[in-house]
Amino acid sequence: MEGSIKRLRIFPEKGSSGLELAEGRLIENIGLEGDYHAKGGERQISLLFAETEQNGQGLCFNKFKENINISFVKPVAVKAGTRLETGETVLEITGEIKHCYKECHLYVSGKLCSLIGPCLFAKVLKSGTIRVGDRVYIIT
Repeated sequence: MEGSIKRLRIFPEKGSSGLELAEGRLIENIGLEGDYHAKGGERQISLLFAETEQNGQGLCFNKFKENINISFVKPVAVKAGTRLETGETVLEITGEIKHCYKECHLYVSGKLCSLIGPCLFAKVLKSGTIRVGDRVYIIT
Protein backbone atom coordinates (compact mmCIF):
# COMPACT_ATOMS: atom_id res chain seq x y z
CA MET A 1 0.00 0.00 0.00
CA GLU A 2 1.35 3.42 -0.95
CA GLY A 3 0.69 6.98 0.16
CA SER A 4 2.54 10.27 0.55
CA ILE A 5 3.31 12.87 3.18
CA LYS A 6 0.84 15.71 2.84
CA ARG A 7 1.92 17.85 5.81
CA LEU A 8 4.77 17.88 8.31
CA ARG A 9 4.69 19.88 11.55
CA ILE A 10 6.60 20.32 14.78
CA PHE A 11 5.32 21.72 18.04
CA PRO A 12 8.36 23.37 19.68
CA GLU A 13 6.67 23.78 23.07
CA LYS A 14 3.65 22.37 24.85
CA GLY A 15 0.43 23.97 23.64
CA SER A 16 2.01 25.70 20.63
CA SER A 17 0.08 25.89 17.37
CA GLY A 18 2.87 24.21 15.41
CA LEU A 19 5.24 25.07 12.61
CA GLU A 20 4.81 23.70 9.09
CA LEU A 21 7.97 22.17 7.65
CA ALA A 22 9.00 21.26 4.11
CA GLU A 23 11.35 18.66 5.58
CA GLY A 24 12.31 17.30 8.98
CA ARG A 25 14.71 14.90 10.60
CA LEU A 26 13.44 11.83 12.42
CA ILE A 27 15.80 10.60 15.12
CA GLU A 28 15.82 6.90 16.01
CA ASN A 29 14.15 6.19 19.37
CA ILE A 30 13.57 9.94 19.95
CA GLY A 31 11.11 11.46 17.42
CA LEU A 32 10.94 14.50 15.14
CA GLU A 33 13.84 16.88 15.71
CA GLY A 34 12.66 20.15 17.30
CA ASP A 35 9.32 18.74 18.48
CA TYR A 36 8.31 19.07 22.12
CA HIS A 37 7.26 15.41 22.22
CA ALA A 38 10.58 14.10 20.86
CA LYS A 39 11.56 12.40 24.10
CA GLY A 40 11.59 8.72 23.20
CA GLY A 41 9.09 6.16 24.43
CA GLU A 42 6.11 4.81 22.51
CA ARG A 43 4.67 8.23 21.55
CA GLN A 44 7.47 9.80 19.53
CA ILE A 45 5.45 10.78 16.43
CA SER A 46 1.75 11.51 15.97
CA LEU A 47 0.18 10.57 12.63
CA LEU A 48 -3.10 11.41 10.93
CA PHE A 49 -4.44 10.09 7.63
CA ALA A 50 -5.43 13.01 5.38
CA GLU A 51 -8.64 11.32 4.26
CA THR A 52 -10.01 11.93 7.77
CA GLU A 53 -10.11 15.67 7.11
CA GLN A 54 -12.83 15.15 4.51
CA ASN A 55 -15.23 13.73 7.10
CA GLY A 56 -17.22 15.60 9.74
CA GLN A 57 -15.27 17.42 12.41
CA GLY A 58 -15.89 17.13 16.12
CA LEU A 59 -14.40 18.92 19.10
CA CYS A 60 -11.30 16.74 19.22
CA PHE A 61 -10.44 17.50 15.59
CA ASN A 62 -9.12 20.91 16.69
CA LYS A 63 -7.35 19.42 19.72
CA PHE A 64 -5.41 16.77 17.79
CA LYS A 65 -2.02 17.95 16.53
CA GLU A 66 -0.26 15.56 14.21
CA ASN A 67 3.40 15.64 13.23
CA ILE A 68 2.88 13.80 9.95
CA ASN A 69 -0.25 13.91 7.81
CA ILE A 70 -0.32 11.04 5.31
CA SER A 71 -2.57 10.61 2.28
CA PHE A 72 -3.00 7.04 1.03
CA VAL A 73 -4.11 6.11 -2.49
CA LYS A 74 -6.71 3.72 -1.00
CA PRO A 75 -8.10 3.59 2.55
CA VAL A 76 -5.85 1.63 4.88
CA ALA A 77 -6.22 0.03 8.27
CA VAL A 78 -3.05 -0.18 10.32
CA LYS A 79 -2.51 -1.43 13.84
CA ALA A 80 0.21 -1.51 16.46
CA GLY A 81 3.28 -3.19 14.99
CA THR A 82 2.68 -2.00 11.41
CA ARG A 83 5.82 -0.48 9.90
CA LEU A 84 5.93 2.44 7.50
CA GLU A 85 8.86 3.43 5.30
CA THR A 86 9.20 7.00 4.08
CA GLY A 87 12.21 8.92 2.86
CA GLU A 88 15.24 7.43 4.59
CA THR A 89 13.21 6.39 7.65
CA VAL A 90 11.20 3.56 9.14
CA LEU A 91 8.39 4.10 11.66
CA GLU A 92 6.47 1.54 13.70
CA ILE A 93 2.88 2.17 14.78
CA THR A 94 2.64 1.87 18.56
CA GLY A 95 -1.08 2.47 19.01
CA GLU A 96 -4.17 4.62 18.59
CA ILE A 97 -4.62 7.81 20.54
CA LYS A 98 -8.23 8.84 19.97
CA HIS A 99 -10.70 9.27 22.79
CA CYS A 100 -13.99 11.13 22.71
CA TYR A 101 -14.91 14.24 24.66
CA LYS A 102 -18.32 14.19 26.34
CA GLU A 103 -18.95 17.82 25.35
CA CYS A 104 -18.43 17.09 21.62
CA HIS A 105 -21.57 17.43 19.48
CA LEU A 106 -20.73 14.16 17.70
CA TYR A 107 -20.45 12.28 21.00
CA VAL A 108 -23.71 13.81 22.28
CA SER A 109 -25.57 12.88 19.08
CA GLY A 110 -24.18 9.32 19.07
CA LYS A 111 -22.32 9.76 15.77
CA LEU A 112 -18.93 8.19 15.14
CA CYS A 113 -15.98 10.55 15.08
CA SER A 114 -13.88 10.38 11.93
CA LEU A 115 -10.71 10.48 14.05
CA ILE A 116 -11.30 7.06 15.61
CA GLY A 117 -8.70 4.78 14.04
CA PRO A 118 -6.58 7.14 11.90
CA CYS A 119 -4.99 9.02 14.85
CA LEU A 120 -1.89 7.06 15.68
CA PHE A 121 1.37 7.18 17.55
CA ALA A 122 4.59 5.79 16.12
CA LYS A 123 8.20 5.36 17.12
CA VAL A 124 11.22 5.94 14.91
CA LEU A 125 13.12 2.73 14.08
CA LYS A 126 15.50 4.28 11.54
CA SER A 127 16.70 7.89 11.49
CA GLY A 128 16.67 10.08 8.43
CA THR A 129 15.17 13.04 6.62
CA ILE A 130 11.56 13.13 5.44
CA ARG A 131 9.92 15.68 3.17
CA VAL A 132 6.44 16.76 2.23
CA GLY A 133 5.61 14.74 -0.89
CA ASP A 134 7.75 11.72 0.08
CA ARG A 135 6.15 8.35 -0.65
CA VAL A 136 4.99 6.27 2.32
CA TYR A 137 4.97 2.48 2.09
CA ILE A 138 3.45 -0.04 4.48
CA ILE A 139 6.19 -2.64 4.78
CA THR A 140 4.67 -4.96 7.44
